[in-house]
Order: sequence, then structure tokens, then C-alpha cells
Amino acid sequence: MLMRHFIILILILGSCTQLFCQQTKHVSTKAPWDDTSYIVVKLIDTIKSSKIVWLNIGKKATISLNLYDILKEVKKSKPENLKRINKFLDSASLMSDTILVDDLSDFNYIVSDLLQKGKARVFYKKENIFVTAISHRLEKYGKYAHRFFYLPDSRPFFSTMEYSGILEKGKYFSDPGELGELYKKLSSERKE
Repeated sequence: MLMRHFIILILILGSCTQLFCQQTKHVSTKAPWDDTSYIVVKLIDTIKSSKIVWLNIGKKATISLNLYDILKEVKKSKPENLKRINKFLDSASLMSDTILVDDLSDFNYIVSDLLQKGKARVFYKKENIFVTAISHRLEKYGKYAHRFFYLPDSRPFFSTMEYSGILEKGKYFSDPGELGELYKKLSSERKE
């Protein structure tokens, strides 16, 4: 009888300890728009398609992408982008195997995704070569966070705004100095 009470007491104590002594999970306080470290991406060495899209992005670099990779990414994006981009790419691909694009406004996020996945070739105009790797990182300036892409010599050549309207506790307006830095960095992408 004493043994049975002892076993019941041990079971009760065991379950109480499990209930009240659970370890708490560590919750990360890092926001998704916080600055990240540089991430190096190895780029493909050959585009295996007869249909190639060349994106002229200024004096530093030109990005080449597989048309079919772009179309796959377009299908994942917003419906209003789908019709406009598909119409443009379909009509352009009927005329030529190489499609040249100077206005990236509709393509920014698609190009960013493909660059992050390494599904692109980047021609570095100053060195007159295709680079084998690039790097990218998310950088926060005031209430904006941009993903910047860098050539091997650490020069930015492309960016997209990933977050806007970031409000931090106790900071409700952007620091004009931060916005000035952002402007300088964005304008340097187009220059050599």
C-alpha cells in the first residue's frame, strides 16, 4: 500500500515539474527589415535557352536572364503584372531570340529573386567580363529597406526596395542623413 502511494506521488511530482518547469523558446527580436550581412551567390555560367532577356541597368553592368525563368517568376507574382509582362515578353520574343530591356520598373522584384537564386549572368562592363559570383544584402535607410546587389569589387549595381513605411518604436520620422545616404547609393548604381 505504501509503495502504491509512493509511485502515485512520484507520478504527480513528475507531471507538475513538466508543467511548471518548461523551457521557454527564445524569440528573435530581429525584424525582417534589419540589415543583413553580405550573402555571396554563385551565378550560372551558361543560360540554357535560345530566348534570352538582356537588362541594361546602367554603366556598370548588364544582366542576362532566361526568358522562361522570368515567366515562371511572373506566374508567382501579382495578376496585374502577369498580363502586362507576359504581353510584352511574348510580343518581343516573336521578333527576336534576344530581348533588350531598359526600363526595369515591372521587372525589379523578378530580377531580384533570380539574382538571389543565382539564375542569371552579370556582365561587368568596366572589366568586360561575365562575373562568376555577386553578393547582396538588405540595408535599412530610415523607413525604407533596400536589397543591394554588389559586383565582386563591392560596387553596387542593382537594388530593389523590399520594405517601406517602417516605423520603429520611438522613431517616427526618417533621419534626413539616412535618406541622403540612400539617395547617393541609389544614384551611384547607374554611374561607372
